[in-house]
Amino acid sequence: MSTSVQMSDIHLAYPTESGTVSVLNNASLKVPPGETLAITGPSGSGKTSLLLLLSGLERPVRGEILVGSQRLGEMDSNTLADWRSQHLGIIFQSFHLLPGLTALGNVSLPLEIAGQGNAREQALAMLDAVGLSHRLQHYPGQLSGGEQQRVAIARALVHQPSLVLGDEPTGNLDQETGEKVLSLLFDLHRQSKSTLVLVTHDERVAERCQHRVRMEGGRLYEI
Repeated sequence: MSTSVQMSDIHLAYPTESGTVSVLNNASLKVPPGETLAITGPSGSGKTSLLLLLSGLERPVRGEILVGSQRLGEMDSNTLADWRSQHLGIIFQSFHLLPGLTALGNVSLPLEIAGQGNAREQALAMLDAVGLSHRLQHYPGQLSGGEQQRVAIARALVHQPSLVLGDEPTGNLDQETGEKVLSLLFDLHRQSKSTLVLVTHDERVAERCQHRVRMEGGRLYEI
């Protein structure tokens, strides 16, 4: 399951004490359904803000964002929340696992929130897919960094989203663990046929993606 992504003439700015700071200026991009995009650029260039726009957690000052046939700017907060729970998966650099829940609990939670009756079975299958069937009852603090990121990937993909967003998904991992996690992520992407958009400083990540853009000076440049 996949979806197309299109941003047209996006402008994003934030008010600060010293005045308005422009983050994006007339930025546009397209990602065909089921394909992969890497977003690179210097720190502070707005890469994470771009992911927030694609998730509907941030709204542009002007411009249009289309995910499939959904115009995010026309959706209210409740509709956006429902859309995210059904169609979007997000992988964070810092994992963002809930410390009071086991690996199984963290992966089951999105399905339980969505009201799916077979949440446990789906979570078990996904944790097995990421090689953690022996760590189901371990809490995040009992897992290595690589294991935590695999749980985070399982949580992001368990509900079979059409769009997956990743913010530096290997940024907190050593090179060997990062390579393993990266291979797992792209293997699961191919199986699910989701559309994958990754913010990264890691050249290894960018090289695996079919498309690549660079953010600089508030603009997007296709590479």
